[in-house]
Amino acid sequence: MNKIIKCPQCHNSYYIEKYNTTTAAYYPPIYKDGVNINPDGNITTHYCQCCNCGYEFIYATQYGELYTHD
Repeated sequence: MNKIIKCPQCHNSYYIEKYNTTTAAYYPPIYKDGVNINPDGNITTHYCQCCNCGYEFIYATQYGELYTHD
């Protein structure tokens, strides 16, 4: 992941991840020239609490990047 996660309340990047959940879809590996072209597309939701202000917030990741639900 290439973006720093920050608290939406105080904008500090100082938090604890309390727990996370992940969807349970199966993405079978499909290989082309030795490379898996069907990576795991499950969405992981991270439940966090800011260590600076105590605000609880969540964010989600998919394919190693921040996930936005359009």
